Amino acid sequence: MQVRKYLLLLCFLIGSVSLTQAQNITTAQYINTYRNVAIAEMQRSGVPAAIKLAQGIIETQSGNSWLVQNSNNHFGIKCKNNWTGASVNYDDDARQECFRKYDNATASWKDHSDFLRSNPRYGFLFEYDQKDYKSWAYGLKQAGYATSRTYPQQLIEVIERYDLNQYTLQGLGEGGALVKNDGPFIGDDQPVSGNIVNKVIPKAAPVNYPSGEFKINGRKVMFAPAGTSLVVLANDKDIRVSNLVHYNDLKDAVLLEEDMLIFLQRKNRTGANDYHIVAEGEDLHSISQKEGIMLEWLRKRNKLDEGEEPAPGEKLLLDGYAPAKPKLTASSVAIIKEEDQQPKDLNLKKLVRDVKDEISKAREGNVQGTPSATPAKSGPAAQETNSLPPQMVEDLKKIDGATVKRETMPVTRQPSAPSNTKYHTVQEKETMYAISKKYNVTVAQLQRWNNLPDNNIRTGQQLVVSQ
Repeated sequence: MQVRKYLLLLCFLIGSVSLTQAQNITTAQYINTYRNVAIAEMQRSGVPAAIKLAQGIIETQSGNSWLVQNSNNHFGIKCKNNWTGASVNYDDDARQECFRKYDNATASWKDHSDFLRSNPRYGFLFEYDQKDYKSWAYGLKQAGYATSRTYPQQLIEVIERYDLNQYTLQGLGEGGALVKNDGPFIGDDQPVSGNIVNKVIPKAAPVNYPSGEFKINGRKVMFAPAGTSLVVLANDKDIRVSNLVHYNDLKDAVLLEEDMLIFLQRKNRTGANDYHIVAEGEDLHSISQKEGIMLEWLRKRNKLDEGEEPAPGEKLLLDGYAPAKPKLTASSVAIIKEEDQQPKDLNLKKLVRDVKDEISKAREGNVQGTPSATPAKSGPAAQETNSLPPQMVEDLKKIDGATVKRETMPVTRQPSAPSNTKYHTVQEKETMYAISKKYNVTVAQLQRWNNLPDNNIRTGQQLVVSQ
């Protein structure tokens, strides 16, 4: 009986020691264990070593998760229909999901490379520069590798914290690192110092978008090459041209001067990701298209005025509001709207209403024989101005003449045109596009010549078609 107790105690102690050791694997130890495997797999398959190491760290909790200890599965790859090997069940997105089980860690690392390389939905990733880990991180999320909204940010944070890009560079035979820590790691998450030698600024890598319609941030979108006519596209998709222009934050329906993502629905006010790191060559409009967020809201969330562009490497929030404006490019110039230039204490609409009230009162007074409040004037305007109080006359001087006319006498006038102007009367079922082709002009020109806000026209309407 006594011997049995000793045996049970010994088994308990051995189990406790094993468990303690399993739970004490540090991130630095995990990296040192698998960095050579990551480099070898990168050279074989093309998946960057930094990305593989970061994914392994996150998926296995630096080698401490139940799944990796019971299956050698370092990347959380599920069984799917094409897996015929051993497996284990583990609670993940759902209860007791099937995960692949490997004989050893190297087999898991190799299968992960083959999984990405052979799956068509990850094909575009291999167009990126292997050193561009940020594009790889966001691309993995875009392709649906993980369900976490912050998966790209987690990968990037791990890569930069542990200087993992150095292993990608070693695999390419370049040596040295773009981001370098000054000292060795002492335990988990404790570098001696973390001074960054060079800040990595990503370049906007080309993306092979699917043909036809697909979705970004839950909104329908398609890739349109340079030269695409928005008028023709709107007609093909049965969308009003004015809506298509509005959805994509464009000024008019001209031919596209460059390749562009074109949204077929209104973009969202927030992005699918938490933030976006500005790459070389990107501007706010291209970022709003890539992330599927309205340009207006991208500015609002980052305290940017129209005309201001963030500098490469800056972080733009796609959800919530930034505490401060990001650093701007040297060429940024804020565009101040005309209404913002008006004095804050001058309410033009209220002033115009007051003037109209005074004119009405003065007219009533003249009818009843009330003496004028100002000395008589001569000329055509005497009947209107002689009855105004002096202060109201001064107020009138403050108001732009065009503003007074716009507020008091709204009229619709045919736009002025030179003597060589040609006109066209809209026939039944005619469209702006058909008329533009008939007279060899653009839709944008027709809109400008006729002061049209969109492409809506009516039968019998007279349009300027040549100037």
